[in-house]
Amino acid sequence: MSHSIEEIWKEGFISENALVAPKINELYNQKSKSIVNKFEVMFKWNLIGLVIFALLVLIVLSIVGVPYLGIFISSMLMSLVIRGRKEQASFKLIDKNVSSYHYLKSFDTWMKNLIAGYAKIYSIFYPALFLSIAIQFRFTEIAQVGINGFVTEFPNTILIFSTPLSLLVTVTIITILLYFFSGALYRLDFNSLYGRMIKKLEELISDMEELRKE
Repeated sequence: MSHSIEEIWKEGFISENALVAPKINELYNQKSKSIVNKFEVMFKWNLIGLVIFALLVLIVLSIVGVPYLGIFISSMLMSLVIRGRKEQASFKLIDKNVSSYHYLKSFDTWMKNLIAGYAKIYSIFYPALFLSIAIQFRFTEIAQVGINGFVTEFPNTILIFSTPLSLLVTVTIITILLYFFSGALYRLDFNSLYGRMIKKLEELISDMEELRKE
């Protein structure tokens, strides 16, 4: 992403034979640059934020006495950063010697592939995050007191590895649900950050396609 967006478009997206073509091309070039630049900056800071958050999680969980959980969660967060860096590298491969319209179409395709790729990663990330926290919590004093109280209240409770079967089933169901719905959760998260930008991108491409027909 080090190349300037201003260098990418060598021609307009509508015919230069039209009298209004230069002004329209410049207008849509500027709109295109604005969207791509904004996404580039936000995505970069999002990765930086993940790195900072990963370090904070490691430090805080180590302080409270669960360093292994901190290492595990931080490692998962850093895997997202590594994937993000790879996506940044693939962004650089988009052909910049084309019109703003064709560049935006390629950018739109790249973004959709990015969303699909991260959705698959989060189908593992969310369940793994939940399971790691659940397992760590199971071995806390608070959890053990709760389990002891539950067994006292319901003496016929089936125990597996000193844990009520009903609790294991509940955790399993939640994990499975997270696996199947993690993609939707990620898309909601993504849209909360980039939703307005995506809408503007789609509207801009749609407008440019209409103008190209004229």
